[in-house]
Amino acid sequence: MQQADFSKSQLVTIAVALLGGDTVYVDREDVALKVNDIAPGRFNWRKYPEQIDLDAVGGSLRTAKKRNLGLVVGNNTKGWMLSPTGLKWIKTVDLTAVHNELPVKHRKASISANQELERNRLFNTKAYNLFVEGKSKAITVQDFYEFARVNEYFQTKTRQRRYAIIANAVSNDDTLSKLWDLLQTKFSKEIK
Repeated sequence: MQQADFSKSQLVTIAVALLGGDTVYVDREDVALKVNDIAPGRFNWRKYPEQIDLDAVGGSLRTAKKRNLGLVVGNNTKGWMLSPTGLKWIKTVDLTAVHNELPVKHRKASISANQELERNRLFNTKAYNLFVEGKSKAITVQDFYEFARVNEYFQTKTRQRRYAIIANAVSNDDTLSKLWDLLQTKFSKEIK
């Protein structure tokens, strides 16, 4: 696929991925600059074509967030991040067709490496061990905190970032996905 074959919501999702959106929230303005590098002119004003239209970028991000796509999570205030669906989709995209630079190839490999590191960490948690042993009821709030790498003092934004990273990491593993679903239900008060 050439960059012209991608929808605007797919292009902003690619930009989020290239900016590290698998592990951090990315600001809309950074997405705007990156998407303009990827698809020059697709998000520019008509009257002043040298200007990037932030509203068009924001609208495309919101479209990419909707349930039917679900490629990103976030908002213009806290930033944008790949959802588990977006992470799966980005792994299927030939990014060289969009952006022919070495850092893109490196970024796609680093996305997979980041996910693998996080999964390996999760496999070594007490919550995981209790879950696979069929002792889910024995999982404590401290086990949840270890699994999520948060504590009661983390601010909401930091917690949400950690939860998004975990959701992305567990998306390719059925056991971890089931455990994460269980933990979110069991510790719903802590998830907030």
